[in-house]
Amino acid sequence: MPPQKIPEQIPVLITDRDIEGGIAGNVQAAEEVTLAALISKYLTKLGFQNALASSVVVQLLTHGKVRVDFSTTAERLELKNMRDMMPATDAMALFDDYANRLKTADDNANKGKTMRIMVQRPRQ
Repeated sequence: MPPQKIPEQIPVLITDRDIEGGIAGNVQAAEEVTLAALISKYLTKLGFQNALASSVVVQLLTHGKVRVDFSTTAERLELKNMRDMMPATDAMALFDDYANRLKTADDNANKGKTMRIMVQRPRQ
């Protein structure tokens, strides 16, 4: 078995679409980034303590693609190379290792801050 890649070595394709009336519209942007850049983006956007960031990354690494809906946009994330897929335990370890490398002393000092989470009912 080949050695496990690090997030800087795993390319990810991101396609952004606007959401109008609950439906994804035309493609607004498409780019290729590394998994490291994607993890950093989600940790910044969702917070270091947010389980959603790890869920998105683990889903991407175990299934090869995932769609993440925000209030006004939808992001479709896809592994450029499906050979980068891995078991969930390996994906979680990869995410945790990278996230821990990014943490600073200030992050640990803010460990008890309150997070606001909004849950919406799915459209019927």
